[in-house]
Amino acid sequence: MTKKHILYAILILLTVTVLGGIGYWAYWNFFIRWSPITVTQNQKEIQTLLESSGFAASGKEGPEMWVITYRNCASCKVWEEQELPKFEAISADIRIIPFAPIDVEGKTKTTPTERSTIAEIWLNRSYPLYRQWRAASEEAWQPTFRPADGDLARTAVVGASRDFIAQLEPLLANNGVPIRYPLVIWRDGTEHIKICACSDERMYHYVRDDLHAPATLTEKTMVPATPMVEQKLPEAGTAASEAAASVANYGPDAL
Repeated sequence: MTKKHILYAILILLTVTVLGGIGYWAYWNFFIRWSPITVTQNQKEIQTLLESSGFAASGKEGPEMWVITYRNCASCKVWEEQELPKFEAISADIRIIPFAPIDVEGKTKTTPTERSTIAEIWLNRSYPLYRQWRAASEEAWQPTFRPADGDLARTAVVGASRDFIAQLEPLLANNGVPIRYPLVIWRDGTEHIKICACSDERMYHYVRDDLHAPATLTEKTMVPATPMVEQKLPEAGTAASEAAASVANYGPDAL
């Protein structure tokens, strides 16, 4: 083999290597990167944690799905506005778990009304209340149920929402799940637990495909909006009225 042939062989080998690398990167970037994770470890522990949380349930009889979210999560709000109505349209058994982000370096990451509402949802499991709270701005949301601050029991419930996340995140990390919110959890046709860290719209269709939800809503598939019910609870003082002055993302994704 001449030197010329050797150079040609090296050039071909380099070209194939580069093209192969580009092809793999493209496959990872456009498909693998956005696909959900199938849980292969700690399935029982994850399921037990979900069921022991203070989730707000839609009470429907369709496929079961869990949504873990926090109030000031921009990507959570986008997902809920775009995708949640599609799962309501198929009567999915939607179970939403709101949590209070932990304080960081002494800086409080939640507002008094946020903590009060999370405690109320965890205690009473009201899906309409969650939807009503999510639709309102922080400034406009002035609940009349008991505040969490100053109430040992309700403060403990807020702490339980944080403990839930502290226990769940390591289990998800063991399965290679990136911790981004909202976390959407469901079972596929073979009953395997799947998790989507649905912080990007390119992930959305995987959940819809598995649960047979429509990609778009038509008049036939749309369902009436969740009624906004007034919470008629015994008054024992009102929740703190001050609202967060900032609209920045102060949750765990911002750390």
